[in-house]
Amino acid sequence: MIFTLTPNPSVDRTLTIPEIRFNTVLRSEKVRLDWGGKGFNVSRALHQFGIDSMAIGWVGGGTGKILADGLEGLGIATDFVWVDKDTRTNTMIIEEEGDWHVKINEPGPPISEDDVEQLFLKVDGYAKKGDLWVLSGSLPPDVPQDFYAKLITLIKTRGARVCLDANGAPLRYGCQAAPFLVKPNAFEAAQIVGFSIESQEDTKRAALPFLRMGMDFFALTMGAAGLLVASQREIVYAKPPSVNVRNAAGSGDSVMAGLIYAQLQEMNLVETARWAVASGTASVETEGVSEFSVDRIEALLSEVDAKIINVI
Repeated sequence: MIFTLTPNPSVDRTLTIPEIRFNTVLRSEKVRLDWGGKGFNVSRALHQFGIDSMAIGWVGGGTGKILADGLEGLGIATDFVWVDKDTRTNTMIIEEEGDWHVKINEPGPPISEDDVEQLFLKVDGYAKKGDLWVLSGSLPPDVPQDFYAKLITLIKTRGARVCLDANGAPLRYGCQAAPFLVKPNAFEAAQIVGFSIESQEDTKRAALPFLRMGMDFFALTMGAAGLLVASQREIVYAKPPSVNVRNAAGSGDSVMAGLIYAQLQEMNLVETARWAVASGTASVETEGVSEFSVDRIEALLSEVDAKIINVI
């Protein structure tokens, strides 16, 4: 079974306008709602692959009800800890034909110590050998920075594997608990390794400190520059083709879903990287968040340049 845990989910509101201008009234005739948060985006992407998962997290208020109903309407199983304050709403403003966008993320509701305990009890009740857990996204206010690290330790004691996608201190602490896979972007990884990641050589240098922490796989996303995937034996680089970007929100979560799909299919590392990049690329071509067609992913595979760049 696959579980996605999103501590700070959201209702993602996307407004499409003719042109972004400042200090004026902007009118949108196209409004889209997506049931989001990074882990839930992974659940939605996996669902498009035909893979079931259960979405877990804190939700609250009317916005939380909208999110819960939306996910269940998509056929995604959920089991939430309900909190007192409303789940956040994140807003994306994009141009109909242009390249500019504005993304505004709310902080999320405050989480009490009892809320944290209830979530740990829920995870403890589900976690078992052979499962895969995806822990993903920012932490709401008042949640301890070592939250992910403690969860990873708990889940690993039950014999399950953990994929982590976080940033800042939660990422640093989480890596020290040695999850199965970690997927930061270049900026997030740079904060851990202590140097700027701007070239392919930088990405190879960055992979080694992560792998030395004991994780099986390290995936570094670099947007249009590509993806580096490293195991304890080899490092692969994959570069996406140039496409028309309509909405980049959730593309990294589609990459995570592609990595998981490839792992389940027991693909080698080169094909794993190819599928992950094709998944992220197909996602940015759509208006939705982490939305794609598997047929489109398969069509893109031949356009993804993936190769081994180092053997460890």
